[in-house]
Amino acid sequence: MFKENRNFRSYLLYQTLAGIGKGMFVMFMMWAVHFRYQNPMYTGIAGFMIAAPNVASFIVGPLVDKSSKVAIIRVTCLVQLLVTGLVLALPSAGVWPTLFAILVFQIADTFSNPAETAFLPSIVNSGDLVKANVYIRLLATVGGLAIGTFLYFTLAGGGEFTLVYAVNSAVLLMALILTLPISKDQKTKDEHCDYFAELKDGFSYITKGVMSHLVIVFALTGMIGNAAYVNLPMFAEIHTGAASGYILLAAISMVGGILGSYIAKAISDKLELSKIFIIVFILMGVVRIIFVNVIADDFRRALLILTLYAGLGGAIGILVHSLQQKSVPKKILGRFFTIQTSLFGIAAAAGALVGGTAGRALPDVDMVFIIQGASYIVIGLGLCLSKHIRKLPKIGDVE
Repeated sequence: MFKENRNFRSYLLYQTLAGIGKGMFVMFMMWAVHFRYQNPMYTGIAGFMIAAPNVASFIVGPLVDKSSKVAIIRVTCLVQLLVTGLVLALPSAGVWPTLFAILVFQIADTFSNPAETAFLPSIVNSGDLVKANVYIRLLATVGGLAIGTFLYFTLAGGGEFTLVYAVNSAVLLMALILTLPISKDQKTKDEHCDYFAELKDGFSYITKGVMSHLVIVFALTGMIGNAAYVNLPMFAEIHTGAASGYILLAAISMVGGILGSYIAKAISDKLELSKIFIIVFILMGVVRIIFVNVIADDFRRALLILTLYAGLGGAIGILVHSLQQKSVPKKILGRFFTIQTSLFGIAAAAGALVGGTAGRALPDVDMVFIIQGASYIVIGLGLCLSKHIRKLPKIGDVE
């Protein structure tokens, strides 16, 4: 597929660097807010800024479906490059300009993510979608891990934040350049002309059958996960003795992402999706709780456990993404994913604010992550109650 499909090859290289650039920005901006201001409320607001634009994501769905996805990808990548460039030029900006930069960056992401998701099925056969998503996740993870490791040791040795922003800008610049060889797709011609009728088409797939149940499940897990995520810098500093420990834990999660790619590829053809979702959610909850209880006594073993946790989560993400790309008609993929993203954004934004409050209210930040693990176990058991999810076949049998 990589050798024969030139368009996919160009798109894969772009996705690799764009994924690294976006991940770096979110990761290091969160760390910068925590490191400079040492206030869980500010990291909570930063998490809210990351998630908030997704709340209005459904508005752009019809625009994405009718527009050239490649053009959207190029424009949004340029905007994100300009944001990182401004952050690089103004390294001493206060907390509110920093939070505003996060907001603008994520608004651009609100357009680029659905465009990228909707573009992939147009250049890859349905049967190759899982493999394509695995390749994208794998290369982005390997590249991100390499850059993240370099920056971690640089910053741990007393380096400046400006180095991070410079590398981030360079990565996004290369991503923008790599969009140029991608063949520009045509604007979609659709019989629907009414904007709200088109939104209704997207909602029709969100609110029925198995998709409605999956959206509820992942909105809930996203809210819980984001509540924990905004407390990760504090959790890492307590257990590693340095604020840079946040980057270490994030890098280990990237290693888990590689494991997740292999897990998804290994089990996708052997187990029904219903069994995978139920078992993996329960395992994620158990592993998360074990991780929190082990990290204080055996840090190295805790890192291995964290790798497994991230691998399980990565596998779930790849399979759900592939299921939706195969199940939803291509002409409304943009609408479907932007509406879904809006719902997830509401949940994530609420989770960020709850997490910021919980980080200050609870006597021990470890409790946030224990609650997260227990919640995943409950969600996994709850999936057994959904007849739609229980009927999910193997990914290869989905049409």
